[in-house]
Amino acid sequence: MNPSAVELLDDVAIGRAKANPAYRRSTRFVQGDPKAVLVVEWSGTEEDLDERFANLDDLAGEVGATAATPLRTKEEMGQTVSLRKSTLPLLLGTTDNEKPVAFVEDAAVPPDRLEEFVDRFEEIVEKNGTWACFYGHASVGCLHVRPALDTSDPDGVSRMRRIAEEVADLVVDCDGSISGEHGDGLSRSEFMEKMYGGEILRAFADVKRLFDPEGMMNPGVIVDPPPMDRQLRIGPDRRRLPIKTSLSFEDQGGFAKAVELCNGSGFCRKRTGGTMCPSYMVTLDEQDTTRARANMLRSVIEGTLPPEELTGRRMKEVMDLCVGCKACKTECPSRVDVASMKTEVLYQTGREHGFSLRQKAAGHIRSQLALAALVPSLYNAIAGTSLARHVAALAGIDPRRSLPRVANTTFSKRFPGLPQGVGPAEVALFNDTWNEYQRPEVGEGAVRLLVAAGARIHLPEVVCCGRPMLSEGLVDEARENARRNLDLLMPLVERGVPLVGLEPSCILTLRDDYGKLLPDDERVEKLAAATRLFEEAMLDLDGELPLREGAPVLLHGHCHQKALVGTSPTERLLGLAADVEVVDSGCCGMAGLFGYEKGHYEVSMKMGERRLFPAVREAGMRVVVAPGTSCREQILDGTQRRALHPAEYLALLLDDTKTIG
Repeated sequence: MNPSAVELLDDVAIGRAKANPAYRRSTRFVQGDPKAVLVVEWSGTEEDLDERFANLDDLAGEVGATAATPLRTKEEMGQTVSLRKSTLPLLLGTTDNEKPVAFVEDAAVPPDRLEEFVDRFEEIVEKNGTWACFYGHASVGCLHVRPALDTSDPDGVSRMRRIAEEVADLVVDCDGSISGEHGDGLSRSEFMEKMYGGEILRAFADVKRLFDPEGMMNPGVIVDPPPMDRQLRIGPDRRRLPIKTSLSFEDQGGFAKAVELCNGSGFCRKRTGGTMCPSYMVTLDEQDTTRARANMLRSVIEGTLPPEELTGRRMKEVMDLCVGCKACKTECPSRVDVASMKTEVLYQTGREHGFSLRQKAAGHIRSQLALAALVPSLYNAIAGTSLARHVAALAGIDPRRSLPRVANTTFSKRFPGLPQGVGPAEVALFNDTWNEYQRPEVGEGAVRLLVAAGARIHLPEVVCCGRPMLSEGLVDEARENARRNLDLLMPLVERGVPLVGLEPSCILTLRDDYGKLLPDDERVEKLAAATRLFEEAMLDLDGELPLREGAPVLLHGHCHQKALVGTSPTERLLGLAADVEVVDSGCCGMAGLFGYEKGHYEVSMKMGERRLFPAVREAGMRVVVAPGTSCREQILDGTQRRALHPAEYLALLLDDTKTIG
């Protein structure tokens, strides 16, 4: 059929992608649960391709395939590209002791011997008590096969050697090449004599000595190689620096294994699309990638760097521009959680060197705003002066940023005067810091919408979710707040009342971070299951909202929302009243208090300018909507345009309210 390319993906590769929420969409073209898929590409005119595709079912029958799926659109073809590119990092993104190891993955055999080669290779793997993923360039007989082994275990090393020896014999028997694509290296050079014979290998050595008599260039590769199991990066004598962490990483097998999830695939180096990694997208500096941060930690844990570097200057520099967006937790195929790692590093550093005044003030922002709310007019008048900005600069706040204002009346004081509904459904509103002290109109809109949808609303007492504390490394304080919120909220949760949050980062802290703060508290899982974004809660209610048609919307999603939930609930809710356009804007750049801090202003504004600000400036008559408080502040600073929370926008469209201009 003269294809341009043929790639094989087996059930292991497909299964890993299906199990990963960020890559599940890339498997939509797969029908059923096949043992493997051949992705075949043809190039030609529309007429040529129409003829080829018309005969696909006949071709599938000839080769024994269970189905043939034609993919013609750019989006459909993009699924196969995404799936193929993600295979290796998805395989390596596990905390299991046995991980796929690259030592026989580069063999190639003539394509007409490939079936025999795969059958016999599988027998070798199974005989040695492990498994392997088969994927790669079937068209040229070069499959990437990585048997899963634990090379820190002597038994794993022994099995690795047996497999390497048997596969080398198999390749030679199939008239293939031990090194098919990536070179010989330390793992394959030992077996070159099997393929070339002693005479040619001696000729290699003569040429090597002629041009490199001192043996300085790439020693031990091809010529005079050491045994392939001698120089292992992860071997039986491996030692890790024990780090007593404040956060729990047990769901990832411990802190070291969480760090080692990063396998260097470099997905964090993408420049367009998605959110990861927002700082790298604007600096293009390897230091600012997810990979660099994980590698820095790995170097300390494995002893390449001294232990004191965990809290040293270089670690601070590498972690500095991490905005804690959590995108790496989902967009990275290996789901490397650098946001939590940064929190742990900040905690370790603060414990070693002390926490700064700025860190303490930022972590306890709810207390600061509560004090300001006692005299709101006086505070707001002072906060608007240049003197106040320069005083704040002494505490590490960039003077180019406007200081936050407080509302004249807090949300909790306004709540008794609002309609609270009669049910039958019940919801509990998590009164976050920003809703309580800065933007109570968001909470008012949410209450009216929830009531209109048939809910009765509770406003339980809560303390700060702990997100500002975690962002500054104040883990002990965040843990105390988590315990306090569990005590306050569990009576409602035990009754089955969902907990609704207006600020994505706050409510998702309860869902995503409390398990790391209180891993042994059985209440955490119940609380997490009860949490709902405002938009999720609205869609769960059966009541039909009496909404008028509204102006079209430009939606910017919050980073934590995009990473942990997605923007779909917000799109669906807004779509009840308006046409919605979602901007693929990544991180806005404010990221809580990140954009306020000295030294971050320029990078913060570049993040916004990358896509968000231009989209807002070109929005025209579209209403700009952003669920995140810091996102709305960034949009205002960067474009002088006020963005609305989804609850604000939809509340304006209720029948008893005014329309927006």
